[in-house]
Amino acid sequence: MAEREYNFGPGNPDPGVFPAEELGAAAQRVLSRLGTELAHYPDPLGLPELRAVAAERFERNQGIRPALEDIVITNGAMQSLVLSAQGLARPGDSVVMEEFEYGGTIRVFKQHGLKLVGVTLDDEGMRMDALERVLASQSPKPAFIYTTSSYQNPTGTTLPRERRERLLQLARQYDLPVVEDDTYGDISYEPQSEKAIYAYARPGEVMYIGSFSKILGPGIRLGFFVAPQPLHAQLMQWKIDGGTSALSQMIAAEYFKDHLWEHVEEGRNSVKDKRNLLLDSLETEFSDVEGMHWTRPDGGLFVWIKLPESVDRARVKELAAQRGILYATGQAFHPGDEDVPYLRLAFGWIEREDIAPGVRLLAQCVREAMPARV
Repeated sequence: MAEREYNFGPGNPDPGVFPAEELGAAAQRVLSRLGTELAHYPDPLGLPELRAVAAERFERNQGIRPALEDIVITNGAMQSLVLSAQGLARPGDSVVMEEFEYGGTIRVFKQHGLKLVGVTLDDEGMRMDALERVLASQSPKPAFIYTTSSYQNPTGTTLPRERRERLLQLARQYDLPVVEDDTYGDISYEPQSEKAIYAYARPGEVMYIGSFSKILGPGIRLGFFVAPQPLHAQLMQWKIDGGTSALSQMIAAEYFKDHLWEHVEEGRNSVKDKRNLLLDSLETEFSDVEGMHWTRPDGGLFVWIKLPESVDRARVKELAAQRGILYATGQAFHPGDEDVPYLRLAFGWIEREDIAPGVRLLAQCVREAMPARV
């Protein structure tokens, strides 16, 4: 058993900036003025005040303000994924997505009977030449195109504008809706240069998914989607949960009323510092290892590392566990569950002082696992 744990596993924001005291004060203010509001089911669309916060975020980041009636508060961004699978597809349909994708997304789509078709990625995200070939080969046509367009999980890549516009062109050509997952959109380390695909689309072409959990914490379970008609009606017929917790929404809206951008900036700065330390540590420990490659994300919470082909990946995992190093294997992000030569290091949750020694120990594990055993 390792004496210390180096946890690069969870895709969580930095717990050190969780505003426990301020949220507690917001909760007290909300509770002091509550009447009979909680004796009713919540608005199916969500609390208007929190939907207004989502609209303000979208306008500041994307330059356009969606109509409040197009915004729906959900039980985390994950519920939006479930609604997309239910409202835009049927069991047996295929969904086109990035070659590597968040394991939770993969599980949701598979549990709803959808077939997943991966599209090759490079350092700028989904390749449009590959997407074009995939769409041309699918018969019957897919239900929709799914993409994490900015700071993708697990790779950290971001689609440049020309790829976003080409993706929309292809979606129109094949008459497909686009589900754009932008849950990491607020965690940007440089000035945002790419607007959401939604911002370039015509009404009803794109379902945009956002999250409050990634700027507060996953435990609050608050996300949202933006979808004009006819997508809106297709999705809402499946939102039969009785509404998202009104109390959670009230507390979050009360907190964000005075702290939204200040909190977003504090969270960005904290994880940017951790990202920089992680990249520096990787350069120090792995620069001489032939075949190693890693992404340098401009936002999000992840670095995606390609391991040399000569590494015994099972042995790396075994050695890492002995030293208390936790990370996610590439296999966890492959729609076909293939054992691919990658691993993901998440840097939001881990303590800053654990990053450099954790990478140093990981480098020892990789070297000890070369060459791979037959």
